[in-house]
Amino acid sequence: MPIGVLTNCASVLAGGAIGSALGHILPASLKDHLPTMFGLCSIAIGINSIIKASAMTPVVLALLVGFTIGHLLHLEQWTSRFFHKLVKAMRLGGDGIDMEFYITAVALFCCSGFGWYSTLTEGIAGDPSLLFSKAVLDGFTALIFASTLGKSICAIPLPQCVILLCVFGAGRLLAGVLTPNMFADLSACGGVLTMAAGFRVSKIKSVPLVDLMPALLLVMPFSLLWTMVMG
Repeated sequence: MPIGVLTNCASVLAGGAIGSALGHILPASLKDHLPTMFGLCSIAIGINSIIKASAMTPVVLALLVGFTIGHLLHLEQWTSRFFHKLVKAMRLGGDGIDMEFYITAVALFCCSGFGWYSTLTEGIAGDPSLLFSKAVLDGFTALIFASTLGKSICAIPLPQCVILLCVFGAGRLLAGVLTPNMFADLSACGGVLTMAAGFRVSKIKSVPLVDLMPALLLVMPFSLLWTMVMG
């Protein structure tokens, strides 16, 4: 039973609901600065994850190849269209949303390296403790985003649950194959994505985050191949 996954998704839903309610109360200046502060925190978290890499070569290769694939497939554009329709279908807003900011939230909740790492850990070992910790962080993160984006954040837990359950199933199936080095490189790859999200939220540099997502699928096979070649 993926208790950690369900708890994590529920925390995003709760944080989105609370944040959308508080959005009418918080001063505009605070709502302007909160995303920037969150972006700086994301950059710090990303750096902390990157330094844990077992080997940077497979991480860099996964990022370059993954981004090329994602960009050629126009993943960010398709994702933006999908969520725009989903938010409107669920009557949570739609037309007035800053979709670039919104897709940043989608990437952080659905495809963060720490999220996948924690979900794989629960799938392999049955230990949801990392996801419980992430649920607390994601609840506050959803609150921050919802204070600006409103109830539209409450649409994210649905695809988030689907994606994390797929990762959970992969962990169950591949338990005998995955190694600590592969986990470390996944964490580092996710750290780069988290840093990119921080730059985007802080409006330092905008990178198509969803186009980077294939890197998360590639980094562990690349890490395994690198270990076999160098070992």
